[in-house]
Amino acid sequence: MRHIRNFFHNINDIVLAIIIVALAAGIIYWRMQVIMDYPKELANERAAEAQEQEEQAAEETAPAEDTAPAEETAEDAEESESQAEESADNSEEAQADQQAEGEGTQQ
Repeated sequence: MRHIRNFFHNINDIVLAIIIVALAAGIIYWRMQVIMDYPKELANERAAEAQEQEEQAAEETAPAEDTAPAEETAEDAEESESQAEESADNSEEAQADQQAEGEGTQQ
């Protein structure tokens, strides 16, 4: 009877140590997976922050571009030149008409 009791006492300590080691290994493995996933989460957060900053910068610069363009395109320059020529032609014709009317009223 004493041998059986001593056997259980000796085995009980070993079984308890194995259970403690198994629990510790399980916890370490579980937390190691969380630690290994952390760089991916950090990269995703930084990418999201960078995207938000780009969107904010685009929102800040977009109204300024709509109200005052920085450079004229070649087509815009040609249009403004043709409009200036037309207005000059129209003003010359108007002056000629006024002079003709003025001469006609004087005679």
